[in-house]
Amino acid sequence: MARWAPALLLPLVGYFVLVARPEWDVHWQDNRAHFWLVVSVALANAALGLVMSEVARRRGDARVFLVSLTFLCSSGFFALHALATPGVLLTGKNTGFVIATPVGLTVAGVFAALSGLEFSAGRSVSLVRHERLLRTVLVLVLVAWGAAYLASVPPLDRPPPEEDSAPVIALAVVGVVLYAVAAWRYLRLYRRHPSFLLVAVTIAFVLLAEALVAVAFARSWHATWWEWHVLMTAAFLLVALSVRREYRRGSSIADAFGSLYLEHTISRVHDGYGRAVAELAARSEQGGRRGRARASGRPPLRTRRRSGRFARACRR
Repeated sequence: MARWAPALLLPLVGYFVLVARPEWDVHWQDNRAHFWLVVSVALANAALGLVMSEVARRRGDARVFLVSLTFLCSSGFFALHALATPGVLLTGKNTGFVIATPVGLTVAGVFAALSGLEFSAGRSVSLVRHERLLRTVLVLVLVAWGAAYLASVPPLDRPPPEEDSAPVIALAVVGVVLYAVAAWRYLRLYRRHPSFLLVAVTIAFVLLAEALVAVAFARSWHATWWEWHVLMTAAFLLVALSVRREYRRGSSIADAFGSLYLEHTISRVHDGYGRAVAELAARSEQGGRRGRARASGRPPLRTRRRSGRFARACRR
């Protein structure tokens, strides 16, 4: 942490330097590039969230499921931010374009903070049992928000207030607290089960919190505004690369998320592995006995028993 903490603070330091020196906060606006870049990142992150959700369903693990909702929610609202890009699907800049990302990141922060809790086996299974319902509700919210964009439903269709940024700042404060709680809990998990994936998820939460800070004070289409896009992309990419690394080390995609599992899930998985190994050892020992019997010219014990019963029946 002594090595990582200064590196994680550098984006914020650079951000506030640009805020203090507006002449350095350069302007660059490319609406179509923004649209396709954000949509691509959002779709890739949504795919990662869906994979995590499926693993959570198979293992019955609430923590992996809540982390999947964190990424699904943040990527979904990130995609809505892209859909509201002025000059692509909509003619001008609107309120939805400004607040979609802070709303999505704050709601995702709720899931992130909850994922750091320790759930009992019963509560974990109960939560995962409703995973389809929760994902459906999230999808319906995203669809309704997107439909409000396209149908120009107030207040999302109104031009964003340039001076009144209090709602965005309030969302940023709440979101930063939630991600800070989540990062702290995951550091405690790392002390018990050190793994690269836990480090990656912890750093991702820190980057998402910094992205919320950048959203609150950035000027649209300036360097400070592009920075929170980069921070969100870095958070998603870091987790995706760590999952890929763990997948290469393990034997399945379910094993790649093993370090995120709750304690009772880990115990259940280990018990399953133990039973599988014991069964495999028993089968191997049985096969070895048969092989030794064939090598000695004597039939296997089961065959000898059957032959003896057949001979006694013939004598009778």
